[in-house]
Amino acid sequence: MRGWRGVFRMVALEPITRDQAPVLRNLFELYAHDFSEYVPIDLQPSGRFDVPVGDQWWAREDHFPFFIRASGKLGGFALARRGSRVSAATDVMDVAEFFVLRGERRHGVGSAAAVALFDMFPGAWEIRIRRANPAALKFWARVAASWLGQPVAAQPLSIEGVDWDLLRVEPVVGRPAPTESWQTSR
Repeated sequence: MRGWRGVFRMVALEPITRDQAPVLRNLFELYAHDFSEYVPIDLQPSGRFDVPVGDQWWAREDHFPFFIRASGKLGGFALARRGSRVSAATDVMDVAEFFVLRGERRHGVGSAAAVALFDMFPGAWEIRIRRANPAALKFWARVAASWLGQPVAAQPLSIEGVDWDLLRVEPVVGRPAPTESWQTSR
């Protein structure tokens, strides 16, 4: 994939081990900082957000944590889990959290990582986007449409007083290979 200044970057998903949990927690601070623009997240007296990252990411077989690497450098994370968060469907994958460092955005890193995630777990996906974050909806709708070869309509919903847009990404049989270069390691 061509990125910043035309430099070729390879994007990879790397499973996060329990020993690497402190690195994920550090990235969560950056994620919380960005997300505080859309939701009320209080900064603690320590100067940190201290958003918890639960042990379920390593304790449960239906949770899949990944670092996103761009040309070998840490560029973000993707947390996916099996099972819908809006219905009783157990055969769907859920994008639980997804974060790309600001310096890697708009260079195809997020798109390549999302496509790699979809391809890693073939089948149906659900992506919940807070309505307060229109940039995320634009990103995910573009990625899903590119991956499927057709637009995906957002479905509005409200869960516990929070307004969301839901994208349901159903695979297309015989979908051509992605046009961007990426690799995954699992």
